[in-house]
Amino acid sequence: MAEHYTISELAEEFGVSTRTLRFYEAENLIHPLRKGRHRLYGRTDRVRLRLILRSKRLGLSLAEIGEVLE
Repeated sequence: MAEHYTISELAEEFGVSTRTLRFYEAENLIHPLRKGRHRLYGRTDRVRLRLILRSKRLGLSLAEIGEVLE
């Protein structure tokens, strides 16, 4: 298992767009490291993304998902 993932790798793995990942970052649901213009997502971000997507399938709002993740 990799230590860090690029935005493209996570988007492909979870079947979402890179724009979706940037939106979740803007909503403070995931927190990638920034190396210049590049985002590096860690294992924690990968797990959080999995929980976000599962919660959305269950019908939770982004506010509710944010509360769950806290």
